[in-house]
Amino acid sequence: MKSKKDTSPVRSRDKVLQSLYEIEISGSDVRDILKDLSLQSKYPHFKDLLNGVISSKEAIDETLSNFMERSLPSLDPIERNTLRLAAYEMLFTDTDAPIIINESIRLTKKYGSVDGHKYVNAVLDKMYKSNFQKI
Repeated sequence: MKSKKDTSPVRSRDKVLQSLYEIEISGSDVRDILKDLSLQSKYPHFKDLLNGVISSKEAIDETLSNFMERSLPSLDPIERNTLRLAAYEMLFTDTDAPIIINESIRLTKKYGSVDGHKYVNAVLDKMYKSNFQKI
């Protein structure tokens, strides 16, 4: 099996977004989701990303609010959680912001509303160009 360093987080992001949606919509518990060890073996970045977003949610939401004209609760759950995942990666990881933004657009086009990717792109681009401070 490849080490985490040798794998891309692309598919892990899909599963994290799906899990964040599940937690928000159905009230699932993150511990129950993490009990599925097959997710962690198939998607090596899954656990770190999911736990990171969940544990840093307040800081992420506060940061995002500085770059949005709308409130987070008013957004579609897919766009909201895509923004949270992207903001987590931008704030807490060494992944390049353009990669994160492109991945967020991909996720939103795949799972979100018709033009949701445009808003996600605008918010993340604004955040990136602001020279935000990593946490």
